[in-house]
Amino acid sequence: MTSLPLSNRRLALLSGFALLAVLGAASVCNAETPWRRRSSPPPVPAYRAQLEALDGSTLPTFQHAGTSFVLGEPGERYNVRVYNPTGERVEAVITIDGRDAVTGEVGDYVAQRGYLIEPWGSVVVEGFRRSLDEVAAFRFTGRGSSYSARRGTPQNVGVIGVAVFPEKARAPRPLWKARRPATWDREERAPSTGAGTPPPRSAPAPAKAEASEAYRDAAPQKRKGAGPSNIGTEYGEDQASSVVEVAFERRTPTHPAAVLRMRYDDYEGLQARGVDLSSLDYAYRQPSEPEPFPYSRSRFAPPPR
Repeated sequence: MTSLPLSNRRLALLSGFALLAVLGAASVCNAETPWRRRSSPPPVPAYRAQLEALDGSTLPTFQHAGTSFVLGEPGERYNVRVYNPTGERVEAVITIDGRDAVTGEVGDYVAQRGYLIEPWGSVVVEGFRRSLDEVAAFRFTGRGSSYSARRGTPQNVGVIGVAVFPEKARAPRPLWKARRPATWDREERAPSTGAGTPPPRSAPAPAKAEASEAYRDAAPQKRKGAGPSNIGTEYGEDQASSVVEVAFERRTPTHPAAVLRMRYDDYEGLQARGVDLSSLDYAYRQPSEPEPFPYSRSRFAPPPR
């Protein structure tokens, strides 16, 4: 048997060692280490809620000790807006002073249902729902005359909650659907698609309400810091607000993706909690007694504006 030349044998040995090195490297790369890093959970979408005035402006909001605080004034009407920054539909269950905004019962996001928010959209809730066509407006009032206190839960006055539930994945819909044939209404003699949706009713012009008598009566007590909040939300006047009921299946029926909380109070109440109100204009503060030397920078008496 003829032996290979020395140069060829060395070449073969080197090739063999190289093959072993490659296989060894491959085995090292494919080996699983027991110190594998755990994958971090996906971030929770930045669902957001805010209180708005009737003109759509956001009420003064402050961050203090990890909580959002909103400044309210007795007699002022407000709305609750909830934003959905995702590409899927969500349900928002809203409570005012611990009372559900739809049923008026004690808040329970598992048993109670809320408002549908389309992808990348928002919803404005204007009051406690009286029917599918009307709500009782949200309006700041004295704590004792708030809707929650009158229903027997004064301990929850001064807080607003929003529980957000994403929708369970739905079966894909067909790209094309046959149109429903038009029918003729015998009385109107006009084509109709059968939807039967009445035109929305125009809401009456909001009236500026004065502070309630209950708030005035509670003023001496509130300056002493009594109660969790100086003001609450009353069951206000009727406002037109039409909604329809739609099918919605939660992804997790008992566990919301996020629970948002906002506290609210008047100027003195927020100040007593240590909330920094220095960014507000001086006109927001309304002292209980006249001041003989109010703040003024002018050396001489300026003319009235």
